[in-house]
Amino acid sequence: METLEKKSDPKEEYKSFTHTVKVRWVDLDENGHVNNGVYQSYFDEARRAAFAETDLSLNDLRSRNIGPVILKAELEYKAELKYPETARLVTRFEAYKGSRVLTIQDLYRESDGALVCSAKFYALFMDLKRMRPYKVSEEEANKLSYKPM
Repeated sequence: METLEKKSDPKEEYKSFTHTVKVRWVDLDENGHVNNGVYQSYFDEARRAAFAETDLSLNDLRSRNIGPVILKAELEYKAELKYPETARLVTRFEAYKGSRVLTIQDLYRESDGALVCSAKFYALFMDLKRMRPYKVSEEEANKLSYKPM
């Protein structure tokens, strides 16, 4: 099966973006920890914040009728997250020339630094007028993925 994940290359350093969220009482399930479905909303909020920090913002893309579309989500739960905790999310994009992008995210408990959940979101950029994949240029991919040299 073809994968978007790149083999580790020590020469390539990816940008990472950090965002925090406060756990709300309404985020909990009957067991008193964050409901598994809520994690996706935390990751979505962190992805949006990460885009806002790049030179390839969602507002810019939207003005050109381009938007990211998630094709597949993988979440691995490792520890509990409870109220009234604060979570720190770290987001990294692996964008490619073409239309595809892999977003890798980790969610940590602020109180002890424990890794709570790791996620991978496989997506593509879509031309929303034509409803066809939008081919991201190398320059656009670099705005998301790579640290400036």
